[in-house]
Amino acid sequence: MGKLTLGHGSGGRLTQELITEITNIFPDKAKLSELEDCAFIGNGYAVTIDCFTVTPRTFPGGDIGELAICGSANDLAVRGVRPEFISLSIVIEEGFELEELKLYMKSAAAICSDLGIKLASGDTKVVPMGAVDGIFLTTCAIGRSELNLPLGMTNLQPGDGILVSTSIGRHGAAIGASRFELEAEGLKSDCTPLWPALKDILDLEGLRSMRDCTRGGLGTVMCEWAEGRNIGIEMEEAKIPIQEEVASVCDILGFDPLYLACEGCAAIAVSPDQEEEALQRLRKHEICKEAALIGRVVDSHKGLVGLRTSIGGMRVVDMPVGEMLPRIC
Repeated sequence: MGKLTLGHGSGGRLTQELITEITNIFPDKAKLSELEDCAFIGNGYAVTIDCFTVTPRTFPGGDIGELAICGSANDLAVRGVRPEFISLSIVIEEGFELEELKLYMKSAAAICSDLGIKLASGDTKVVPMGAVDGIFLTTCAIGRSELNLPLGMTNLQPGDGILVSTSIGRHGAAIGASRFELEAEGLKSDCTPLWPALKDILDLEGLRSMRDCTRGGLGTVMCEWAEGRNIGIEMEEAKIPIQEEVASVCDILGFDPLYLACEGCAAIAVSPDQEEEALQRLRKHEICKEAALIGRVVDSHKGLVGLRTSIGGMRVVDMPVGEMLPRIC
């Protein structure tokens, strides 16, 4: 592989290769077999960990403190796990303003309070100036499953409907607009906890799998499902909700909204007989007003994702190889 590039942190194909390189070093007896965003560790408990390096640290719709809690809590929520505990590690650059640090911690504390998450442990490091860009946060979240059987891509079956809980690409577009000083009135990151909405569909017997569309966006999640389960997935471009502000930023910067990060959007697979029920329950929540059925699992072209375009053609959706926009989370 040689030297790493920013593309290895994109959440796409290069990230997959890097993760494989790392996990292959560990013997089978020293790791769990499934490689979802969170892992079950016994007695119904699950754990996840993530590091946050977003720039700018404050963006329309949130900041790094709020993002850090939402990011890890959402990794649990999409597997049917109620977030209960959080551990927080902070790496701070020498000279960083204490008041700015406290601002981010207040944002993190507010999300924890809303979700009933308890701060369980933590660690702080201050490193010499230039050794880190301001502040990096790492969060490890633990919770207990509300389900008897875990959600995951292994449950996907031909015919299942593919839903999104809201419009896609808002976080990535908000970060891009901020970084390139673009005027995008009304555009905000979708950074928000998913648990309050997703817990209301957990009792649906046809619920198969959920995944939050963070790095690599919706397109990457669909590719991971198709390749991981060896099934085909077809989406319809006209049915994928994309806000006008996101589309405008993508047009200016040359981004594809399918691959833009979300921080409050879940991809959801559910049996065809319960698609409408799932949508109705989701749409009762303000954060899911734009929930939509966008595609379906199919028994053809196994391992591939197709997008039926608005003009009627079929486009192959693959994982991104490079990095469109580094440090979005």
